[in-house]
Amino acid sequence: MNNEFKSPEIIELLKQKLANKSKLMIAIAETMRVAVLKNFETEGSRIGKPWQRLSHQTIKQREKLGYWPGKILQRTGQLKRSIVSSYGEDYAQVSTNLIYAAIQNYGGIIHRSTLKTYLRKKISRKDAKTPGGNKMSSIRIPARPFMQLNNQDIEKIKQKIIQALTRKE
Repeated sequence: MNNEFKSPEIIELLKQKLANKSKLMIAIAETMRVAVLKNFETEGSRIGKPWQRLSHQTIKQREKLGYWPGKILQRTGQLKRSIVSSYGEDYAQVSTNLIYAAIQNYGGIIHRSTLKTYLRKKISRKDAKTPGGNKMSSIRIPARPFMQLNNQDIEKIKQKIIQALTRKE
């Protein structure tokens, strides 16, 4: 999952104007990374609507494990720490390689098979009811968009591009 800033027109101007675009692409990528990290700190409020609160069940689980009170999407901090920026000749991006990041960002439904629960209990030699049919239990994950930029972030990027294009060398 990634957030990219690409514009063919701007890239063509940059190719003509700048001999070494890497400094600009580094600056854009880092601006985006910092913005995404701020989204975690404000729990989405800086990009418009604050993230949906945690469910009572999740809060109870966190309390039991010693992670409450805490911030949304930051129980262990792994997701936030996975945010990285990268750049190339004609792109700047921010991304994460965690498999669960997309469902946290966009929301969705996770289907869990009762067969897996049955097999897990059988392996651990616990009593387990034989699963009937193809039953699934579902968990709805609300969208908590952390990989977004707000208008101020876009303006910062535009200013960096303008400075690069108007800089005298």
